Amino acid sequence: MKWILILLLLLPSLAAAIEYHGENTIFEDTVWQGEVLIDGILTVAMGATLEIRPGTRVRFTRIDTNGDGIGESEIFAQGRFIARGTAEQPIIFTSAAQNPAPGDWGTLNMMLSEAGENLLENCLVEYGYRGFHAHFSLARLRSSTFRYNQRGAQFQESTVSIEDSEFSHNFNGLQFRDSQVDIKNSRILNNHWGIRAVFVELQMEGTRVEGNRINGVSLRDSKLQLRNNLIVDNRRGLYLQRSSGKLSGNRITNNREHGIYLEESVAEIQGNLISGNGRSGLKTHDSGGQVENNRIEHNGEFSFYNSGTDDFEIGGNWYGSSVRLPQLMDGRSRAGLGMLQVAPPLTRQPEVKIF
Repeated sequence: MKWILILLLLLPSLAAAIEYHGENTIFEDTVWQGEVLIDGILTVAMGATLEIRPGTRVRFTRIDTNGDGIGESEIFAQGRFIARGTAEQPIIFTSAAQNPAPGDWGTLNMMLSEAGENLLENCLVEYGYRGFHAHFSLARLRSSTFRYNQRGAQFQESTVSIEDSEFSHNFNGLQFRDSQVDIKNSRILNNHWGIRAVFVELQMEGTRVEGNRINGVSLRDSKLQLRNNLIVDNRRGLYLQRSSGKLSGNRITNNREHGIYLEESVAEIQGNLISGNGRSGLKTHDSGGQVENNRIEHNGEFSFYNSGTDDFEIGGNWYGSSVRLPQLMDGRSRAGLGMLQVAPPLTRQPEVKIF
């Protein structure tokens, strides 16, 4: 009887792995738990839900039939995709290779999956081409890590919420277009690019964007609300092209070139710390907006740099003391540049809520 009891206790761990080879489709609600191997393309059909339970490990074999260097094994979900792990038992999506590398497998692909919200919670996604991809879909990424992917996550024409998640050591941390994205309390660290996006509405709060080799946040033709974030030690902290933005309570410090770069953009920049950036606190090129009640201190060459032909007005800010004046690069120093019209420094240091 004793040995029978021990065997019964061991049965869950002795269960065979679930395996899919070639092209397969799930047509009905399916639950995964344990070990899963994807050796090809697995589709979740419309009307079906794939639920993945805590502690499950999903491995993808490397298949590259066209020789483009991108793995082709993936999950293609047109139904719902629910991967809900726990902090103690995360769900892992990874390469099956003995020596894994970014791009070994394709993606967790949400395509036309709008019947309900797709969820990744307490998941680790690594070594994919696009760790997570949403197109015409609703998705929530919560308490999850995306690392060592070519692109940590990518969205098109989707609505995505990201909470308490990390994107690190990817080529692109986050890349998206034509989407509404809300990022809260997350970390975008040590990627080649941090965030790259076009034609989007992005709200970001309480998030750390640090150590990205190119730009921390780079938006084109977009709308941005940035509140209480830390943007530090990137090449450029924030780069806006033909975009509009509202920035408050952010710490934009120690970026190697410019803390903020506005190109043909309009921004309200109030109540931020912009300090220690290598070339300038704020670079503007044919842009406009309001810049006031900020602490703009100890930036390398210039407080403000106007590289365009349009003039730019700057309100009252604190530059380290009530008598210190900002360092300027504009038409006074180089013919053909627009002028910087700068109000007198604030007489008292403003209260800035810093992340």
